[in-house]
Amino acid sequence: MSQAEQDEPVTITGGQWPKFVAGSPDDVRATLEQMVAESGADELMIQDLIADPAARRRSHELLAQAFDLTP
Repeated sequence: MSQAEQDEPVTITGGQWPKFVAGSPDDVRATLEQMVAESGADELMIQDLIADPAARRRSHELLAQAFDLTP
């Protein structure tokens, strides 16, 4: 990840949505829930860009746990 990408906000800041969401499972859930509430969406789709299969699976497991889903 480049320095510019590392400097990008990963939460909603000043009313601006982030280009990507990152953080602890609780922080990610809070940000995604805020985005859903602000947009009025009735579903949430996640797209990850994690190349490593094990890391991608772990990310999915953390998301599932954050939303009280069974991975």
